[in-house]
Amino acid sequence: MTTRKICTLSLVLGWAVASTLSHATDALEPTNGILSQAMHWNEQPYRVGVAEQCMNWTREVLSAACGDKFKTLESQRPWDKHLLGDDDELLPEHADSLASEEFGTKITAIHELHAGDLVFLKNTYGNWAPGVITHVGIALGDGQYIHRMTSNKGIVKIEPIDPQQFDAGLRLNPQLCEK
Repeated sequence: MTTRKICTLSLVLGWAVASTLSHATDALEPTNGILSQAMHWNEQPYRVGVAEQCMNWTREVLSAACGDKFKTLESQRPWDKHLLGDDDELLPEHADSLASEEFGTKITAIHELHAGDLVFLKNTYGNWAPGVITHVGIALGDGQYIHRMTSNKGIVKIEPIDPQQFDAGLRLNPQLCEK
């Protein structure tokens, strides 16, 4: 093979690798923004003394990373809707309000979660039917997530995802994070 052919082949391969890495980085930008915003809160208080704020914290992170649409975006078809009572309202501040495939891909195993995915837990408090989603946070990978807890006076913490309470995760559709 001549030097000219080797140089040309090297240039083509270099361009292909750079192009692939560029697209991979573009795909990670929403995730990186979500993680950056979430980690800003680690070990910080969020609405101390106000119960049931996990979704409001998650929405604040998503709004900062992906735009204001996350302040009110909600499903009327959450995964646990069949478990809710006839009088149970579906509101943006409820943990299950983004638990729907209309916003992305449902993840059914903790080990399949990617950093930046939403994590939904069931039966973490209250007198709800078995399986009702009552808590939400953001996956960090390796079975960990960051979330705003009610039981510790509102401090945002990193903890392992409890496999007994894990309901599902949601990998957001990347278009939702285009500002």
